Amino acid sequence: MTVPKTNYKKIAAQKLKQRDAKFISKWLIPESALPAKDTKDVLPWISKSGYLTDLELEITESTATKILENIKFKQWSAYQVASAFCHRASIAHQLTNCLTEVFFEDALETATALDKHQEETGDVIGPLHGLPISLKDNFNIKGQATTIGIVNFCFNPESFEEDAVLVKLLRERGAVFYVKTNVPVAMMMPESINHIWGNTDNPMNRLLSAGGSSGGEAALIKLRGSIIGVGSDIGGSVRIPASFQNLYAIKPTFGRFPTYGARSGLAGLESVSSVNGPLTNTLEDLEFYCKSVVDCEPWLYDGKCIEIPWRKIELPEKLNIAICADNLIVRPTPPIRRGVSMVKEALIKDGHDVIDWDPTDHLRLSDIITSFFLSDGGVHVIKETEATGETLFPYMEMYGTTPEMKVSELWKLHVERTTLIKKYLDRWLATAALTKNGKPIDAIITPVTPFPGNPNGKFHDSVAYTSPFNLLDYSVGIFPVTRAHKDLDPVDESSTNYCATDSKVWKDYNAEESHGGAVALQIVGRKFQEEKLIEMMKVIDELINYSD
Repeated sequence: MTVPKTNYKKIAAQKLKQRDAKFISKWLIPESALPAKDTKDVLPWISKSGYLTDLELEITESTATKILENIKFKQWSAYQVASAFCHRASIAHQLTNCLTEVFFEDALETATALDKHQEETGDVIGPLHGLPISLKDNFNIKGQATTIGIVNFCFNPESFEEDAVLVKLLRERGAVFYVKTNVPVAMMMPESINHIWGNTDNPMNRLLSAGGSSGGEAALIKLRGSIIGVGSDIGGSVRIPASFQNLYAIKPTFGRFPTYGARSGLAGLESVSSVNGPLTNTLEDLEFYCKSVVDCEPWLYDGKCIEIPWRKIELPEKLNIAICADNLIVRPTPPIRRGVSMVKEALIKDGHDVIDWDPTDHLRLSDIITSFFLSDGGVHVIKETEATGETLFPYMEMYGTTPEMKVSELWKLHVERTTLIKKYLDRWLATAALTKNGKPIDAIITPVTPFPGNPNGKFHDSVAYTSPFNLLDYSVGIFPVTRAHKDLDPVDESSTNYCATDSKVWKDYNAEESHGGAVALQIVGRKFQEEKLIEMMKVIDELINYSD
């Protein structure tokens, strides 16, 4: 479909209308019955609203393994499960504006076919039989569009003819797909807002951002409109939203999970690789998903996947953990610093060896990855936005003002990146001289962002807590710690003034406004240590014992 230039608002409105027509009316709540616009925390609202049946509540608040077990033993049908999640996702969307493509009817047909197969054969078709899985709007699903927040992609193409590799593998094992979730333009902003679908709110505090670029996914998961969601991460896009909604998540090393067949906002960029990973409400579901994907042997379907089967890891009795409480670029706001202290104190009390980590090279790593993002001079993004006259959000303006990098300059940056990766590894291994048992650290724990969810529109321009680990290609997990509290997290009297962004973050922080926001941290392992990360997250989870 050819789209006329300078008509992006009309195209976006047409796409929005098409999406809204796919909601099932009986599942939508009258606007007058929804929480008032000034209700910040809507986490408990769905469960208490009376709009879901007892069975729907039980299904949507179960773990993935329980859902699959109940389907296998015919306590629940795949149709009942799909219907429950479609219903709850509809309400989650009304509360946060988290969905893009909606295909409930397809999901219910798929579930019906699964039930029929089970009835006729007495068996399920695979280990994910009947499990609803939601996807960030960059995964191509046969028969659906993939807009990645770009107006020119609304009907270009109108639908894809093939599943992305990950989608294909999950579908063949019985997964049911029913929604895709909101992202920023080209997935290159840390807040999920675009000209097609608008902004996604944070259900823990709707004054705060849901994060980006997997913000729609995180909001949906938090409200249990999905049991397992899949996002992508090239600079923090899984970790930031997961941390803003106190979820569990994994950013794997490139090659652990398949990426082929997903749509990119920066197609062809290989100086740093985008990866995908799960977001969940429980560690159990996180581990289940990761093992399920690896058990699919994705290296037989995606040529860039590495053949590493899922491994059983035995942790040492006591861990060696480094803590980086402040990257000296943007100081964390009080709730995040309190969260770091809580985890540090809990680890020390439990007998683990805790040392400090110096964020040497974090700023340079962050600067280099930004240069990689802009190395084409913004050509890819500008081409697509100019096709319809779509205007750039402030955070994206550098894509229209940065000159294209010469190949020789890009290669020079590659050399510097590789040198920094070696230096970082050497520093990691050198911690053996600092620990009590003479072994290197097992992980680094550090903030994900400076805030417990930034005020909407005020993330500013630094992802320096997350992006260095994309350039290093390390495995990273996200775990919840606590929630911001206006009485426990008063405003700092003065700014550290590390840089202009640091000063802006300090100025923006308001303890009342941030009250109830999420406080989560990231735990960083070396390459291909996803199994070890999950085991370490279990240790921390038991110590912290977080609940909403």
